[in-house]
Amino acid sequence: MTLSTTLWTLAATAAVGLGLAGCANSPAVEAGSGQPTHASGQPTQEAGLAEGQTLRADVGQLPVTVLLPEGEGPFSMLIMLHGCNGLRRITWDLWIRPWTGALRPHRIGVVVVDSFARRGIEQVCTGDVAGWAVRRAADVEAVREWLASQPYVLPDRIAVLGMSNGGRTVLAALRGPGPRSGAGIRAGVALYPGCQSDIASQFHAPLLVLTGGDDTVAPPRYCEAMRDAQRSGSAPVSLVVYPGALHSFDVALPRRRYLGMELGGDRAAAADARSRVLRFLEANGIGD
Repeated sequence: MTLSTTLWTLAATAAVGLGLAGCANSPAVEAGSGQPTHASGQPTQEAGLAEGQTLRADVGQLPVTVLLPEGEGPFSMLIMLHGCNGLRRITWDLWIRPWTGALRPHRIGVVVVDSFARRGIEQVCTGDVAGWAVRRAADVEAVREWLASQPYVLPDRIAVLGMSNGGRTVLAALRGPGPRSGAGIRAGVALYPGCQSDIASQFHAPLLVLTGGDDTVAPPRYCEAMRDAQRSGSAPVSLVVYPGALHSFDVALPRRRYLGMELGGDRAAAADARSRVLRFLEANGIGD
């Protein structure tokens, strides 16, 4: 079955069952305008879904937002993971939308995962960031399994991209041997991840790490050590360090401090990163 879509189709807050017992009933993500599609993949004609409307999933389920390219599916898909501050409107405006704009011409669908809202989590930037990366890796696998069952998805062409703690989650999701079934994430992109927990890790899928040379939140030396520790026969790990770039270099923000972290965008690094990511995904069978 194929799915005809108009421009980017919004499948907002599809319910991916994870059994998150005891979660707070907090709003799901804000999303752009478009035609909504339920988790079944069937387009709906719900009215009033204007830009910025909050759509809700049931408590105990993981909210996701699916954006599909124009035309007939099935499509390659990219799972996108927010950082330690959660999925906020500024994340949509300054991070997700620029990335989806770059991916759209290459017929790559996107599924944005909100790991915090239904768990009642405000932020983990000042908490157990390594532990949350491991916990969120389970979210990645649950979303991948759900995506693989959808009629508009090529089940063997699912990749993952994450920023900051989402990037660290990418490392956790690809760490160690792959699934015995052969199904799994095809490739991963980690943007300015904390690599401290993975200096000695080996990965089961190709990995691209992009980080800033002046990143004091997730210093690049740990990612360099991780790259250098890869053994022959392991999945390839590629690392790009942008001189002078800070944490969140691909987000169009002025230099600032937030929760003790020094952040700031870098237009040249962001443009190069999007180009490299597209080439990396294409080389790994993601997109046209």
